[in-house]
Amino acid sequence: MASVSAPLSRGILKTLHESAVREPISWRGMLVLSAFWFAIAYVMQPLGSTIIPVLVGDFITHATTLQVGPATLHLDINTYVAILDTFGAAFAIVWQPAIGALSDNHTAAIGRRRPFIAIGVVGDIIFLTLIAFVTSYWMLLVAYAFFQMASNTAQGPYQGMLPDQVPANQRAEASGYYGMMNMVGTIFGFVVVGAILIPTHHLRLAILTLPLVVAVAGALVFVGVPDRRITRKPDPSVARSVFLSFAIDARRYGDFAWLMVSRLFFLMAPVGVSTFALNYIRFTFNYTKEQASLYSSILLAVVVVFAAIMSMTAGFLAQRYGKKRMVAAACIIGAAGSTLLIFAPSLMWILIFGVILGISLGVFLSVDWAFMTDLIPKAEAGRYMGVSNIATASAGLIARPILGPIIDAFNNNRTSTVGYRVMFGIVTVFYVIAFVTLRPVREIKVE
Repeated sequence: MASVSAPLSRGILKTLHESAVREPISWRGMLVLSAFWFAIAYVMQPLGSTIIPVLVGDFITHATTLQVGPATLHLDINTYVAILDTFGAAFAIVWQPAIGALSDNHTAAIGRRRPFIAIGVVGDIIFLTLIAFVTSYWMLLVAYAFFQMASNTAQGPYQGMLPDQVPANQRAEASGYYGMMNMVGTIFGFVVVGAILIPTHHLRLAILTLPLVVAVAGALVFVGVPDRRITRKPDPSVARSVFLSFAIDARRYGDFAWLMVSRLFFLMAPVGVSTFALNYIRFTFNYTKEQASLYSSILLAVVVVFAAIMSMTAGFLAQRYGKKRMVAAACIIGAAGSTLLIFAPSLMWILIFGVILGISLGVFLSVDWAFMTDLIPKAEAGRYMGVSNIATASAGLIARPILGPIIDAFNNNRTSTVGYRVMFGIVTVFYVIAFVTLRPVREIKVE
């Protein structure tokens, strides 16, 4: 069948045939395509690293001891943060790949991705608003779990839009835009939420900015990005699509599988640091929650700023030296930064060593998306990009329940803060494992 380039529908929503040629995208088109990454970053980063720890700290005011046989468990703020984030991350692992697979074969007239993005955005708005008004830890847990379900309903199909729309020779460029918008959204989130509103005692207002940003960015992508419409009869059944959403052909696409393992361990490191940074600063230096919000947001913003700076140059370096080498360099740099944080004597040194983590993250993010899209079958892009989120979501699902209880155990009912130093040591191990598991990956292009 000849490729079709004309839109199937006209008006406010542009819909292309599934076999339409991928036309070159202008820089304006790249910005619109990547706009929802701004919203995702603006919401997820300050929510997980600032808002959730502050809310949990309000609800959990003292440590409790639980005796389980011969073991004594210290349940404190870090464990409760880990429980909440882990419960939410489970939805990302189960839900996003399934929805991504369903969107690959969805036959709606407005396109295969748009219906899921719309449902997810509406859910985000509802449940983020509810989080602003919760009055207990358990209410927060329920609202956060439903938010995660809604958020991942939108994210799986949205991630499939990159390989849907972007020509092969622009994927590295598109990856750069995705990374840039992710970092810019993160910086704005840390500044507006963590450094301005929460330190000035406007926690509820800070939370309510999240659904506003999601609504604007979601509408921009829904209207401004062409979607592909499937006119053929979908091949697999819905049940089979959902089942397959959790599986990849590891023998055929072994490079992708190994890259996902490496990606998992790499992301476990910054997830761990960002999740517990506020509590680390708050209890190590005896700050109020508002002061800790300010300083932890500055720390994480410094990390992201240097990540953004590196992402602007690392993409060009990847063209010369290869994507695999750049990811390997990110692992080594990250391990060096987390090792130095073990011995950081003051807040100033923490900020300085945070720069090293920022460089590591920037190098990684600048090539990560392009590397993944090179290794996946384009006909199943939604499913495979959804599967890639398993590594992203599993990073929190694994790292937080490991680190939270370990921190609380070493802190011994808030009589010490050595648990946070132990955390940085474990983070170094994560980076090393990411480096080792990257070795089998080849740089190839799959169509």
